[in-house]
Amino acid sequence: MILFDPVAGRREEAVPLEGIGARLSAGKSFLFGDFHAPTDAELDLLARELSLHPLAIDDVRHRHQRPKIDVFPDHYFLVFYRISVANARVAMDEVDVFIGSNFLVICHDGDVPLLSEVIDRFCRQSGVHDVSGLLYELLDALVDEYFPVLDDLAERTEAVEAAVFDKFDTARLAELLELKKDLSILRRVIAPERDAINVLLRRDPPVLDSARIFYFQDVYDHLIRISDSIDTYRELLTGSLDAFLSVENNRLSEVVRRLTMISTIFLPLSFITGFFGMNFQRLAGAGDRLFFASLVSMVLLPVAMLWLIRRQGIR
Repeated sequence: MILFDPVAGRREEAVPLEGIGARLSAGKSFLFGDFHAPTDAELDLLARELSLHPLAIDDVRHRHQRPKIDVFPDHYFLVFYRISVANARVAMDEVDVFIGSNFLVICHDGDVPLLSEVIDRFCRQSGVHDVSGLLYELLDALVDEYFPVLDDLAERTEAVEAAVFDKFDTARLAELLELKKDLSILRRVIAPERDAINVLLRRDPPVLDSARIFYFQDVYDHLIRISDSIDTYRELLTGSLDAFLSVENNRLSEVVRRLTMISTIFLPLSFITGFFGMNFQRLAGAGDRLFFASLVSMVLLPVAMLWLIRRQGIR
């Protein structure tokens, strides 16, 4: 817990949560709180001290919320996500943010190392220190982490596209489906986050500093750019999947064609052996001459049929 005093230009660290509501009401300080896996007792105390809405507290207790922003009379409740790459798959950590005119409280279960970086950079900056500025720094840092994830997905998409046409491998189908799944997960997160930032731009209720609202427009533009890129990569993957299935169908057709050719060639052989039964001694007028004639015909007929097939342009 860090208590900032913008007027005096100082900060107080390790501030106890008990009684923080009275201290905020008495002066112009604002509070920054970072709660890693908060307990029920901490959430209850936080709700009492900062007059947080019980529905927002309940959402923090029950994780895996959809990205959103809830607007209450004197504060916001924002659900945002930190997105990273872990073991070649997209990983997400939920970050819940309580936003008031004199406090910014963050709750999360997973490790979010950028929070310490953001607060250190915010403290080193000159100028006005307020909730709006710190919130912008936080959201901007979270969104900036999306771009390396998007670049990684783009590289994987290009690699799979090249592999589909370069060297056909059925294992690529699993990679294609995993990429489409990752992009779908990103799409389900980015779109509601964009809508949540758009609510901040409406300036109602006036919890944030109106002079800093335009900074959040930059975050909104980044989310639009990421959303458009996701849609583009999804279309590319859909095209790659169609190409993959086309190549697979062509390979199957090639196998069927060759098997059909072999069956056609062996058809007269089957007829000859089936007609005579290889029993030349018991046929009327049969002898060694007929036996050798059948052997010659079994050799010449396949050769002639193969020459005829080639001449017709069938490969």
